[in-house]
Parts: sequence; C-alpha cells; structure tokens
Amino acid sequence: MKNDELYVIQTGKKFGYMNNQGEIIIPAEFEYAEDFCDGIAVVGKDEKFAFINMDGKLISDFVYDDVYEKGQEFIVVEKDGKMGYVNYQGELAIDMVFQEAFSFSEGYAAVKVDYKWGYIDKQGKFVISPQFLTAFDFSEGLALVQSGGKLGFIDTKGNFVIEPKYDYAFSFSEGYAAVKIGSNFGFIDKQGKVVVKSKFYTVSDFHEGLAAAGKEEKHGYINKEGKFVIRPIYDWADNFYNGIAAVAVGDRYGFINAEGVEIIPVKYENVDSFSEGLFSVQINGKWGFVDAEGKFAGEPVFDEVSNFRGGIAKVILKGKINYINRNGEYIK
Repeated sequence: MKNDELYVIQTGKKFGYMNNQGEIIIPAEFEYAEDFCDGIAVVGKDEKFAFINMDGKLISDFVYDDVYEKGQEFIVVEKDGKMGYVNYQGELAIDMVFQEAFSFSEGYAAVKVDYKWGYIDKQGKFVISPQFLTAFDFSEGLALVQSGGKLGFIDTKGNFVIEPKYDYAFSFSEGYAAVKIGSNFGFIDKQGKVVVKSKFYTVSDFHEGLAAAGKEEKHGYINKEGKFVIRPIYDWADNFYNGIAAVAVGDRYGFINAEGVEIIPVKYENVDSFSEGLFSVQINGKWGFVDAEGKFAGEPVFDEVSNFRGGIAKVILKGKINYINRNGEYIK
C-alpha cells in the first residue's frame, strides 16, 4: 500500500528519496539529506544546507551553515554565526540576528542577544527583553529562567510568578515542576507550593500521570501524590509514552507498561523506542525489532535502526541506508 511518505535513500555518497514501494521519487543528488517534516526536508551540498519540497524542488538556496530545531511553524537556521527562522515554505521569516535561538513554544521563542536571553513573538519582536542568564521554552504558560544565579518561573509578560530561588528545576509538565530543594528533588505547583516533598535523589517530568523517581539509588515511578505506584527496582527508568516506558536492571534493558508489567523482558543490551507495534532492541551488538510477544521481525543484524513510519523503517548496515517492512523484509 502506498502512502505519502518519502524516505532517504543512498546511492554511493549521494542521497535522494523513495516512496514506500521503493520507487525513486527524488534522484540521489545531495551530499546530505534528512527526513521530510511537514512537506519540507533539509538537504546539503558543498557543506551548505537548503530546503526542498516533496517534488524535489529547491525552495531555498544552499546558504545555511546549519539547521537546528524544527517547530510547528518555523525552523531554526544559522548563517555566519547568527541564527534566525525559516518557515515551511523555505522563506526566511525572522532575520538571523540571534546568538542562539530555540523553537517556538506556546507562541514565543527564547533567543540570546548580547549574552542575555529574552523572548520574541512570531513576528520576531521582543515581548520579553533580553535579561536572563538562561531561558527555556514556555510550558503550560510559564517559562523557566535563570536570574541572579537561581532559577524561577515567569509568565508571558516577563513577570516572576515563582521567584528565582532554585539551583535546579525542570519546566512544568502536567501542572507540576520538579525542583531541587536541599539535596533532593520534589515538585511544586504553579503557585510555587510544594506538592510532593523533596525526598528523591533524581526525578523526571510527569508524563501520563507518572514520573520516574530515584530513591536509595533505585528508580521507580510515582504518582502526583508522590507515592510509588511502580516499585523502585530499576537502575534506570525513562518517561512513559503511550503507556510504555523503557527501564534497565544492571546493563540489561526492556519495556514496562503503566502497571509495572514487563511487556518486553529486561534482557536486551539496549532498547530505543516503540513504533507501529514494534520495539527496537539490541542483542549481540546488533539492532532489530520485536513485537509484544517477543518475536523478531526479521533477524537483528543492523548497526542502527529508526522508528517505523508508514509501515517501513530505516536501518543502517555496514554504513549503508536500507529500509525494511514490518516483516523484516527489505524494500527494494
């Protein structure tokens, strides 16, 4: 079955694109190529970068020294040591005048000018003047910033809602932000009230109602009351996504569900992600994909693997790009 996705191919040292039937859609003529995102892809030639559309037509010149974060409306680009923003038509939308720049989040982007961070709107105008030592994306209406050597949270007008008093903090997620109080981590709400006492030596953001938390050098998952709902028995624990999280015991990795049940046994040398019903895992130094029953989709023989998109996944074998379907068969 065809879809509208295009996939990077490699011919010799050149890159182009095919569809999921293996048909060449854009000939291999670039020295570098990235996956398409919202109808646009980054390509490289002579150590410069440009953008093409899905017809393979250049929609910008090869003028950029680097291309960074891709947001919903803009892509961060760099030229001659300055950063700016390109839209998804390949047009320069915000001039390259910043020392550093982040993607837009909730309508604003953190940018650095003269060694200070502030925030611009989508017209490139400063809505919060550069004044912070560090600044992060807006999340749930508040942004984490550093002022006077401490971290706090501002609103979209630049006013401190939670005064800068923390040595370490995360952005807000699901209404809570992790902060370090003393030598341990806890969580505060948007009024700055401590809602989970600081009793963990490490934590992650809340995702899907759970946060990874470490206690006595082991990791588990807590709820928003700060209680362990998945026991701290792991040496490492990732965030939950779509009800699944990667965990490790010693040097072995697997996946659990939100009830703490191992759905992929903790026995692999490494794991990466879950996509379209398959988990990427490493065994005997090679990568492959297993389903929820632990059955491999083809042999695990690859040096690198990527997520499945539209029923096929990019795999790297001996430095060459290939693609396989969900049965582990090569797309020719």
